[in-house]
Amino acid sequence: MFTILLAAAIAAPNPARAEKPSAVGQMVLPRPLDVPAAPTRPDPSLTPVASLTGTEFAVMAEQPGRVLLRNKGVDVWVSRTDVVTAKEAIELYSSLIAASPQLNHYVRRSKAHEIALDWDAAIKDYDEAIRLSPQTSAYWNNRANYYSRKREYQKALEGYDEAVRLTPTSFIPLGNRANTFLNTREWDKALEAYDRALKVNGTYSRSYAGKATAYREKRQFDLALNEAERAMELEPASPHSLLARGLSFAALKEHDKALADFQEALRFDPLFGAAHYGRAGVYLARKEYQPAIRDLDTALRNTPRYAAALVRRAEVWKACGNPLHALADLKEAIVADDLHPPVYRELAWLLATHSDPSIRDGKTAVEMAKKAADLAKSPTPEYWEALAAAYAETGDFTSALDWQKKAAGDAAYSKENGERVKQRLETYQAKKAFRE
Repeated sequence: MFTILLAAAIAAPNPARAEKPSAVGQMVLPRPLDVPAAPTRPDPSLTPVASLTGTEFAVMAEQPGRVLLRNKGVDVWVSRTDVVTAKEAIELYSSLIAASPQLNHYVRRSKAHEIALDWDAAIKDYDEAIRLSPQTSAYWNNRANYYSRKREYQKALEGYDEAVRLTPTSFIPLGNRANTFLNTREWDKALEAYDRALKVNGTYSRSYAGKATAYREKRQFDLALNEAERAMELEPASPHSLLARGLSFAALKEHDKALADFQEALRFDPLFGAAHYGRAGVYLARKEYQPAIRDLDTALRNTPRYAAALVRRAEVWKACGNPLHALADLKEAIVADDLHPPVYRELAWLLATHSDPSIRDGKTAVEMAKKAADLAKSPTPEYWEALAAAYAETGDFTSALDWQKKAAGDAAYSKENGERVKQRLETYQAKKAFRE
């Protein structure tokens, strides 16, 4: 059954932010200065794009000749001819490059490729930028960002290191280097790298937000909240600061505070997939499944191949009694990111514990649980409980008890989940498999 479902998931198309007849729901860029817009009748009610802060904007609404842009949490109307979609920008910059290749055209086109989620094309543009200006630290940093998006983390680290070599006082590549260790789930390395970035610039809020993530993954929730609060002190209007604090509140089960932070983050950036993901977690905890699904659908529409969002949506499907949808999302999550440990942990749990025998597959559950623990590098008790449940489903209660006792031996985890941990331990002692 597992093989068939996985094959179906691989064959299914992944969601993508396709071009739409309307610009609503898309990110747009200022029109290239090299390509003046067609003359239009002046409208004094419209705000010039040049007066806005930022390089890209979310379109909230569109009317003939004008679009409503979200800028720092405020909506402003601008002329439609003053902005371009990613597709339009790529076409315009490509024509400019064909006529006269210039450094800034490659750099600006890469941003359009980024919005279009075409990392390979963005990397090629920065290959040209680096060829033309090899001593520019920012170009090495930006290309490394796209390698990171492709999960080519070694190439990303090499790019960040070169950016730092060229400009040792540049804190942004140092922070991005730390982000890479978050992606590889090396929490202590990430914390060390963030501290290095903060020695260069102690006011860089994203380093504190990143430290909050590392501490949260280490289940040191109070420390995570402290770091997130520091990020908020430095940049309270940043969606990233708000996200870090919201996720920390959620981990501490302070759901009302978490929800307020996620909603504020989405006010500043309505297409911020991670904030939709975080808010969905609060809705899931409250058993409000419909808004949770809606948020996760939005996150996946804005950020295709978002493995964590697919895993969370699978949790919601399972919670509301739809295991087949959950399985489909987990298989798609493996296609999106086959190195994401929570995918395999959640799949193992579903295959080991679901009440429907047609869903359960103990042998595959053990394989998935082992893979999850291996990929996690520093697995937390949730991974040990998945191993215990998987072994119990195969009838190996000795192994099940060993792993469940390991989970129970984690003092913080037992304090947080004591009754459930004890119940599962007693179930395996009675030589019974656990059922949800």
